[in-house]
Amino acid sequence: MVQTIKQSPRAYALFDLAKLILNKPERHRVKIIVKPAADGVRPPLYFVAASEAPFLSQAEAIRYLFGRHLELVAKTEKKQIDPPKGNFTFVNRCGITGEWLGPPNYHEYQARLVRHHQHRLRHIPFEDFKAKIQTVRDEAAVKDWLESMSSKTEYTCILDAEPQVFTNRADLEKHVTEKHLDTLVTPIHELVISGTASRKIEHHGILNAVRQTWESERRFPLKTVNELRPRLQKEGFYFFKHPNGVTYITHARLKRFEAGATLTNEVQKLLGILRASKKGVTIKELLPQLVPAVAEGASPSNDEERILADLRWLISDGYVVELSDGRLWAPTEKLPAPPPPPAPVSETPAAPVEPPPPAVPTEPPPANP
Repeated sequence: MVQTIKQSPRAYALFDLAKLILNKPERHRVKIIVKPAADGVRPPLYFVAASEAPFLSQAEAIRYLFGRHLELVAKTEKKQIDPPKGNFTFVNRCGITGEWLGPPNYHEYQARLVRHHQHRLRHIPFEDFKAKIQTVRDEAAVKDWLESMSSKTEYTCILDAEPQVFTNRADLEKHVTEKHLDTLVTPIHELVISGTASRKIEHHGILNAVRQTWESERRFPLKTVNELRPRLQKEGFYFFKHPNGVTYITHARLKRFEAGATLTNEVQKLLGILRASKKGVTIKELLPQLVPAVAEGASPSNDEERILADLRWLISDGYVVELSDGRLWAPTEKLPAPPPPPAPVSETPAAPVEPPPPAVPTEPPPANP
């Protein structure tokens, strides 16, 4: 963006540049901080570095880790086993995840309910989870459940020096949480992630906060402008405020002619037109006012080419500004500095002049002998 602006003779509105950065997530980063509690202590975030995912609690981070990044924790292997024996006429299914839980007369049914809730739905009260269980009275459903119970999965933790094997996922999660959690989930008080990752946050509360903040900043990007300003100054850009109140940047320093400066009639007329317009004038609007033949559709004349050359000089030297929308604007002329005020007269009374002392009479000289 900086190189593009440097190669252009135009001036760009600072807030428009900020919106360009906010429009695409790959152009900015997002800082996330938890608000302090009533006692002033700021609680940490829990960060899963594998996918730049922040959470407000450790339990949420662990659940996400095992749900999305199990391959970072363990290798899985499915083995065939004998299906459960018994007379099963219907089967229950989780109404939230759609997974088979089994028939209530299966001896491990209650244990499976608890494991399923702890593994997948810990954020929901257990009674609410039970209330959403669905009963399916269908032979095909029972058959599907039996097939799902005809194999078991073994988990080999790859984080241990000597790999350990677990026959159920709950035991694996307990082991990893007790022994290896600090390498997978990091408590952090301030998090800076890419704009792209901020759009994919899994925690709905954090995601909504990011979205609301982005929308507010998009309407009035003051924070982004404050970040941009010193960077643009370092790149050699100059800032000026247009009479309409908008701040612009340009790579040419803004200049003003001294009042009474000797300029050609064409340049003086050009500047007069630009200064008289509050919203600015395009080149297409300017030329007919300077070269009447242009308004009649005549081919470009030497006068027109001379005016365009003058205009290029005025823009490159900073006496005229070409805004990003193509409109031209010229700052007012610089008035001469007022003469310095006269030196103040001292009010201290002059010291009185003492009269000279009276003359002392001398004796006449003696008579000649």
